[in-house]
Amino acid sequence: MTKVLVADDSETILLLLRTRLEMEGYEVTTAADGQEVLDAVSASPNGPDLILLDAMMPRKSGIDALRELRSGGLEIPILIVSAHREEEALGNAEDLGADGLVPKPIDFDDLLGRIAELTG
Repeated sequence: MTKVLVADDSETILLLLRTRLEMEGYEVTTAADGQEVLDAVSASPNGPDLILLDAMMPRKSGIDALRELRSGGLEIPILIVSAHREEEALGNAEDLGADGLVPKPIDFDDLLGRIAELTG
């Protein structure tokens, strides 16, 4: 079973993503900010197969978490999810090693296709 770690500071979005991904057969864990993502990845040697990171979160943003994960050598797919479409607002996420950008509101068919593509 493919494991997906989803990070967003909105409990509603976390619940929506968890429910939809679990309905599709994914094993889902959640985090409320980038620091929780870093903690979860470092605590689990058999960590997620893919990470969905909200770009803007309190304490540590998804962009900062992406930067740290990639500089630490993590090579699993990471998708940045954001309501911001401006490249500078995303901190050039693809240049930092993101495997793609998912705009909010989320098109679930597109998201599921991208996850399957990256983890297949």
